[in-house]
Amino acid sequence: MRARLPSDPEDLSANRTMKRGLAILRAFRPGFPVLTNGDLAERTGLPRSTVSRMTGALVDAGLLRQLPGAGGYAPTAACISLGFSALQSLDAVRQRVLPRMQDAAEEYEVSVSLAMPDGDEMVYVDTFRQARREKLLHLEAGARLPMDLTALGRSALAVMETAEREARMASLLARQERGAAALRQQIEAGMRHHEQHGWCQASWVSGTIGVARAVRLPAHGVLSFNCAGSVAQMTQGKIERRLVPLLAELAQTAQGAAA
Repeated sequence: MRARLPSDPEDLSANRTMKRGLAILRAFRPGFPVLTNGDLAERTGLPRSTVSRMTGALVDAGLLRQLPGAGGYAPTAACISLGFSALQSLDAVRQRVLPRMQDAAEEYEVSVSLAMPDGDEMVYVDTFRQARREKLLHLEAGARLPMDLTALGRSALAVMETAEREARMASLLARQERGAAALRQQIEAGMRHHEQHGWCQASWVSGTIGVARAVRLPAHGVLSFNCAGSVAQMTQGKIERRLVPLLAELAQTAQGAAA
């Protein structure tokens, strides 16, 4: 067998195929359990012909199933198994922080969530929601949020390793047809606030406020804790006196559990 160089065309092709397959799997999320090839092409930006080939390969691999007569695809039990394996890897941390997150959501009448970065998005791992639902999006575990616009995402960027943060920033800004400079300023302001004060704030959905604190753990990567609620619920006094200390407590607990 011939030795392969780092730039071997076969390796590059395999890597490209794998990334496309993962992009298709990432397109499935809570609220969108069944997607057609057209849906997947729109969500991933891949050509329709490429999507068709990839969904066929993923069906053959047992990761997707095609629904009879619907023309759509859904993840199989193999993906469920992968998801639970990912959750189990966080068991030590989750067992320590989840009771406090639930209690705090009830006590402060806000949502309290734990999320992790995945590509250019943040994925909810756990969330307890006691805020008024007419004021908030009803998001469940597994939901994806934009990294660039949320406190969850900006806090995560603040604690990433430099190379990873620069790569994520380049990817996030490259997607902006206009307003990239203004978005960079907003993200960098959030990261600076996190570095100086241990938390940051953003308003992704009109009428709501989110505050977040992230921590990087050697065995788990970046975890971000978030509190969110309506503007009426998230007063500055409440944020600074109640929620910021809560976020610090959750981050410290996660670090202790992972030690």
